Amino acid sequence: MNVFSADAETDGLYGPVWAIGAVALIRPRPGVGFTVAFAGQLDPDAVTDPWTREHVVPVVDLPRHDTREDLLEGFWDFWIAHRDDAVAIADCGYPVETGLYRACVELDPETRRYQGPFPLHELSTRLLDAGLDPRLDRR
Repeated sequence: MNVFSADAETDGLYGPVWAIGAVALIRPRPGVGFTVAFAGQLDPDAVTDPWTREHVVPVVDLPRHDTREDLLEGFWDFWIAHRDDAVAIADCGYPVETGLYRACVELDPETRRYQGPFPLHELSTRLLDAGLDPRLDRR
């Protein structure tokens, strides 16, 4: 089984996406695997949310994209290239990563309506299932 994991940063909890990182673990056969990655961000000077500016902006340094549409299209192309036979995961998928996929679909709803991840599995739910605090520090 292949695994696709995405993480995004938004300008405030429900704001627009400004940074994205994603990794696809490709397992062509048992015991063999490799990873490929996508990373990109917009100019962090455009981030206006005070909490995001203080806590997130200082630790994000990814390749720059000129426009939000270019960033979303780059991520979507990466998703489409690696979605077949993949389990899609996110740490806490709502609201940020679900918002990321929705923003990508909204760029071309007629074509992309049924191409987003389904289901989007959550690491936090698995931690809870294992009896662990889903808010534990991932570092």
